[in-house]
Amino acid sequence: MTNNIKKIIASAIFILASFTMTYGQITNLSISDRLESYRDSLKRTPYEWHLPVMGERIRKMGFDIPYPNGISFTYATSNQDILISNAFIGFSEDELIPIDGLARFKKISSDVNAYTLRYDFWLLPFLNVYGIGGTVNAVTNVQLGLPFEMEFNTKKNTGLGYGWGAVLGGAVGPMVMSADFGMVWTKMSNLDQANKSIIFGARTGYLMKFKNPVRNLALLVGAQYLGVNKAGSGKLGLISTSDKEQALDGLNGWYDNLTDREQEVLEPLYTGVANWLSDEKPVDLYYQFDKKFISPWSMNVGFNFQFNKRYTLTGIYNFGSRSQFVLGLGYRFGFKGKNYLAGFQL
Repeated sequence: MTNNIKKIIASAIFILASFTMTYGQITNLSISDRLESYRDSLKRTPYEWHLPVMGERIRKMGFDIPYPNGISFTYATSNQDILISNAFIGFSEDELIPIDGLARFKKISSDVNAYTLRYDFWLLPFLNVYGIGGTVNAVTNVQLGLPFEMEFNTKKNTGLGYGWGAVLGGAVGPMVMSADFGMVWTKMSNLDQANKSIIFGARTGYLMKFKNPVRNLALLVGAQYLGVNKAGSGKLGLISTSDKEQALDGLNGWYDNLTDREQEVLEPLYTGVANWLSDEKPVDLYYQFDKKFISPWSMNVGFNFQFNKRYTLTGIYNFGSRSQFVLGLGYRFGFKGKNYLAGFQL
């Protein structure tokens, strides 16, 4: 069951990491009045890149648009609690037993780390499109409160993630704004299928300029929605023999305190779990359940520091329903050639 929890959380931070670097790419769309001479020089500077479409016309209006293409590397870490319902477990995929009336989880949380590489390009001066890929690893802590006390960690689980997304961005004076949407598929080991996640959100921020007109710092705040597949299934393995021994002690104490009638009804479940915990050989515990976040919405704050038009450093912290931190380094470049639709007239 907890492997699927890791998949959900891994998807959450993987897709969050995919959006982080875009904010650095919109922060130099606006030039303040005190840099008017720099704005005038932009109007006179030939535009040498294919993208974004009509980028040359935007440049002639005095906007300092970023280099059209970018590559970024991002690290993200997260801890997330999950709510589960309609849970079934068993030692065969075809013979699962409902446990909603038997088990209560005090807490299920996971420490997840993700490393992503992203390529993006500005298709329009206000529209950025990207694709991402990377790796995810996670260790989940499970605290069982009923019918007996038990706590254990699962084995470290690794997986791959990939996806795409788009960001709308722009600036008015010193204020920068963006809205994003994306989809990510995350496939963890020992799971039935990749988990699909969708995300959308919005941020705004204040852009602080330095004496160097291509260097700036944006302070950001926003909100984000994350949706995941409701249904999940997979199989579970505990991390060590000591975990199994501790769990078996709790299971035996719970079963001994049941009435004769309760023991008669629950004996198949007790015997199966006890054998699983007693056997040194790996035995798969299959499960399926519905899951969701405590809340799909969270708030975030962050920064983007643009050292120059090539390099940016971005950090985003999510809080509220989930705790996440993302740090990314981006590099921007362009492909030289005639700008697409440079002569287009409305």
